[in-house]
Amino acid sequence: MTWGMIGQERAVAALTGALAGGRVAHAYVFVGPERVGKHTLALKLAQALNCEKDERPCGECKACRRIAGGIHADVQTVVVEEAEDDEGMRKGIHVSQIREIERATALKPFEGLTRVVIIDPAEEMNAAAQNAFLKTLEEPPPQVVFVLVAVDESRLLPTIRSRCRRLELRLLSLADVEAALLERGVESERARLLARLSRGRVGWALEMAADASLLERREESLAQARSLGSMGVAERLALAERLAGGFRRDPEGLLAELGAWRGWWRDVLLVRSGSEDGVANIDRLPELREDATRLRRDGVAAFVRALGDAGRQLRENAQPRLVLETLLLGAPAAEAPAGQPVGR
Repeated sequence: MTWGMIGQERAVAALTGALAGGRVAHAYVFVGPERVGKHTLALKLAQALNCEKDERPCGECKACRRIAGGIHADVQTVVVEEAEDDEGMRKGIHVSQIREIERATALKPFEGLTRVVIIDPAEEMNAAAQNAFLKTLEEPPPQVVFVLVAVDESRLLPTIRSRCRRLELRLLSLADVEAALLERGVESERARLLARLSRGRVGWALEMAADASLLERREESLAQARSLGSMGVAERLALAERLAGGFRRDPEGLLAELGAWRGWWRDVLLVRSGSEDGVANIDRLPELREDATRLRRDGVAAFVRALGDAGRQLRENAQPRLVLETLLLGAPAAEAPAGQPVGR
């Protein structure tokens, strides 16, 4: 089969075996870190289930091409409806979306062999949506396969998880990510940097390689991360307000920003501990060394943890401004001039 996946051989082998043996489950949950290929694999499974050739998925027949183009009548993706309530809180996947899925899957496939419903990210189904979806799983319609794509499967009801076949996708080695970039013509030094920055998320690395503006945005993010140490309280609160407004317009953009900040401060910790070989921002070692000499290790470590907590809280619909104010007020402050080391 021509799955065309980078890595994830175990997950592909499991699906290949299920297809060959006629043991395809009525529901799967694809679990793993962000940008490792979960949604891509879900589409490949949809192609394999509807492919018109003997060797499935061929990637070339009408069905495969229509699925890849997002226009196949029997393959549907349910996503978060970005909206705001009076406090600017993010919404999730609603029960009305699940009801629409119920209506669609009650019908026979329209142009293919199997209806495939991809719910991504599945953990964003709210409580009512999860309960409604559970009823569908308890009596699954024929000729339908559900694929739940999740980073945090613990947010799914145990009764939903128990009715899905679980496939775990993992981070790739940096060598594999770098090799994939080189195969696509990325210059060697840039491929090495992107592989480091990706931390094994091959989808992220490929997107960054294809869009030069994303690396420019990274430069802005790192500059902002470095400026936090010199900000006063008023400046931090003003920044929190601006970021909260940006989160309402582009939640994923802000989460990516916080991810870049976390990567920077993690690298600062690595430099302080003498572990420069593990640094992701390898093109910024002089600046990392500078920050490592003027910021206390315990303050940086606490901020790295806080950044992770803030990202989780924002994904779980916490009030953005409160989360960001708390985060920024706890950002490490510079306690020594550049080049003059501080204590712990």
